[in-house]
Amino acid sequence: MMRPLITYMLKSYTSSQRYFAPVASIVISVLFLYTYKPNPVMSSYAATAVILFIGCAWMGLSFLNHEQAVQRQVTIVHLRSTVKYSLGGILTLALLTLVLALLTVIYPVVTGSFVEPAGLYRMTLAFAGHMLLGMLGISIALYLQTSWVPKSSYAIGILLIILIVSVGGKKLEELIPGPVVPVLLPPAAPMMNALMNAEELSFMSLLGSFAHVLVYIMLLCGFYLYRSGRMDYGKNL
Repeated sequence: MMRPLITYMLKSYTSSQRYFAPVASIVISVLFLYTYKPNPVMSSYAATAVILFIGCAWMGLSFLNHEQAVQRQVTIVHLRSTVKYSLGGILTLALLTLVLALLTVIYPVVTGSFVEPAGLYRMTLAFAGHMLLGMLGISIALYLQTSWVPKSSYAIGILLIILIVSVGGKKLEELIPGPVVPVLLPPAAPMMNALMNAEELSFMSLLGSFAHVLVYIMLLCGFYLYRSGRMDYGKNL
């Protein structure tokens, strides 16, 4: 049932043209970054991973808000499950993130933008980091769609604050000592730091950073699916 749903959601999203602005911003930002050559491998990948984090959060918000309330309700009735509908949206966004992550990682290698060969190991780390940060952005956007935050101006403002604070998380940890900030704040900054210092860090340290982001994403998505199953989307009709 998921494949037809994902196909439908992709067609609906691309037909709405709402994908253009976030995707174009990602592409233009990456092209601009690699305008000057050569570039250091992992520092560049860390920068493009943050670009993907921000761009995917924007894309997630535009995707989740692109479908009209009536059409969404018809789709949910057809599926007979709000959870299936919500899961289909997450999987569709994951597929779009996968494509963007692959293109972002491969592009500088194909165009010879790096000062040295990237190598399979660093490209694998970079792809994992891009995918995780992209999905982290998507996971945050889940809670800011119009079904959850009716006023789009509020949703955009909250999203911007979360993104800025997340990217600057290391500075915030210095200002607020203790485990509160690392636990509650979306771990964009630790992942960016792990990618930048991937060649100095041990494999287990990198794995810990990746696992931190993955657990955060799973918790956000899991709670979103739980709450979606208990929400009445028909109230927005």
